[in-house]
Amino acid sequence: MENQGFKVEDRRHGATQDKAAAESEPAPEPKPDSNPPAAPGREEDYAASLSTLIISLAAGAQTGLGIAPHPMSGKTEINLAAAKQSIDLLGVLSDKTKGNLTAEEEQLLQVLLHDLRMRYLEAKDKK
Repeated sequence: MENQGFKVEDRRHGATQDKAAAESEPAPEPKPDSNPPAAPGREEDYAASLSTLIISLAAGAQTGLGIAPHPMSGKTEINLAAAKQSIDLLGVLSDKTKGNLTAEEEQLLQVLLHDLRMRYLEAKDKK
């Protein structure tokens, strides 16, 4: 059996004019970029570690508590439900990793958990 292919026809208003203009002008050839844009960060800056996970969850809690601006909007807003979820996740992480953390990881986790829990209670009392 022979491959007959198919034909696509654009029936939108003005499409035939656009097609004719496109066919009459050759497409510009891409120019090689001698200076590619700088990468937003090196891969080494984003190394995965338990400390990075802890700090990431803590940053989420700080955003929910209104301590830090939201990374996408740049606005500082209080969202206690989101803050509580991040704090609770840090608590679960603490419980599930007990006895398996380095002294630095344990200290980081406990200090952040204590601070965030206190700030959460203060924010909740203000509401």
